[in-house]
Amino acid sequence: MITLRKLASLKDGTRRRKYPLLLQGFEEDLKAGKSVDLLYLNGLADLILGDSFYKEKVREASVYLKSLLEEDGSRDDLLWKCNSLRYRLQEAIGAESGDWDFSLSGEGSVKKRLSGELFLYLDGIRSPFNVGSIFRSAESFGIKKIILSGETCSPEHRRAKRSSMGCTDLLPWSYGKLDDLIYPLFALELGGLSLESFPFPEKGTLIIGSEELGVSPASLDAADSSLGRVTIRTGGVKGSINVSVATGIALQKWFTITF
Repeated sequence: MITLRKLASLKDGTRRRKYPLLLQGFEEDLKAGKSVDLLYLNGLADLILGDSFYKEKVREASVYLKSLLEEDGSRDDLLWKCNSLRYRLQEAIGAESGDWDFSLSGEGSVKKRLSGELFLYLDGIRSPFNVGSIFRSAESFGIKKIILSGETCSPEHRRAKRSSMGCTDLLPWSYGKLDDLIYPLFALELGGLSLESFPFPEKGTLIIGSEELGVSPASLDAADSSLGRVTIRTGGVKGSINVSVATGIALQKWFTITF
């Protein structure tokens, strides 16, 4: 780690880009339960406070961090204060993080395996962000494989890979057709049974439709001839939720039943 003296001698722009990176390192150590150099962290806060470039939000976050260090606060509190200051610093230099910059907690660990075999069929999902987000939820809830229709955006798209937080490389996937799916089939679509009453199978494929048109007629026919449709009840005026959010809700319910 760079010394505080060396840090102070860097050019303004370089030094200001270093601050968030150093704080992120402290956050990772705190999360991992490692020891941290509190004197260095206090000195880092002093350097930030001494830089007139930063406005009230950054200065306030720096003071909070120093106060916590003086009070010998808990590791969790320290983690939150470091995180808050880091985001203020990034905002000040126009380098805010996207969701794909976050680190995955417990990445690579396996807690339990599901007893069932759960599959997803993405039927015309156009947005790479939605594809990546669905991959992330699918990996989290134990989906075995994702099959994509020819109209679905590739998981190799850079924005899909980013929003998936690496899950497009963890979860098996392939392009396929309705004939390739594992039965029974059911669709996440309007006009079906609620999540609370739907008979989720221990093995089968959930069909997710496109953002604009929903599940395609052919896929809907196949689902209706099998297990049917599952519907998420809503209470708002619009009564509509993002497809990746809806998928996450349905998968969580399926997960709790087949776990």
